[in-house]
Amino acid sequence: MNGLSDELDTRKKRRADIINVFLSIVIVLLVAVIVTLIFFITPMTVSGQSMYPTYDSGDRILLSKVGYSLNRGDIIVFKIPGNDKPPVKRVIGLPGDVIHFDIDTMDYTVNGKPLDDYATTYGYSVNYFMQSEPAVYVELTTTGITVGENQLFVLGDNRNDSNDSHVYGCIDRDWVVGKVILHY
Repeated sequence: MNGLSDELDTRKKRRADIINVFLSIVIVLLVAVIVTLIFFITPMTVSGQSMYPTYDSGDRILLSKVGYSLNRGDIIVFKIPGNDKPPVKRVIGLPGDVIHFDIDTMDYTVNGKPLDDYATTYGYSVNYFMQSEPAVYVELTTTGITVGENQLFVLGDNRNDSNDSHVYGCIDRDWVVGKVILHY
């Protein structure tokens, strides 16, 4: 009888050990997911139509907050001081680039070459520069804006419905919250 009791105790101990290992793994994974979401990756909901048709208002995106490089065409989220809603825009100009808007052709150039355009095919409205800061408008349509050392030039894909660098000029690189890595 004593042997049977010892065998049952051993089985119970093994079961308890397996449950403890399983719970430990679950806790470690849960902590890893929470740390990743807080420090490295964050989900966000797109607000507004400025990136249509790439993203529609209400679409969900996932941002990488660290360890990414930025290239022309990348989509980023950034904070503008004094604005609670971080905009989602496409990087058009990197430090040193000259961005010019040709009034005659109604097109952008980057360093003298036509922009690989991600914009919708609606074309630019007559009122495209209506909201622009006067200095931004003049520089963008004459000599072109030279993107500063720690700056980016960003535009929404739905250009006529986007409050972006054509309105307020270049943004500081430090304002970038993250780079979009997934649309779901």
